[in-house]
Amino acid sequence: MTIEIINEIENPRWKEIPCKCNHDSVETEYPIAKCIHCESEAQQKMVPTEEYDITSEDDEGNVKTIHINKIKLQYNKKYENIIGYYSMGDIVG
Repeated sequence: MTIEIINEIENPRWKEIPCKCNHDSVETEYPIAKCIHCESEAQQKMVPTEEYDITSEDDEGNVKTIHINKIKLQYNKKYENIIGYYSMGDIVG
């Protein structure tokens, strides 16, 4: 199922910044070359789009599973590019 994103910015500032990469060579493209547009686009693509489970085990061997169905994004203020996200969900079982 599609994950719910709580605070997604529809048109972040970074999308207005043109790509500065020179695609003639790998050495002049992101991630080797600095490009705010391509870096921000890569960060956007790393955000999960589907619900998922996280399973953990404590020191006593107890297993806990959390079903992640929502995330809250954290943005850079200057370009509004994603710098992280918080997972939110329910304990399963």
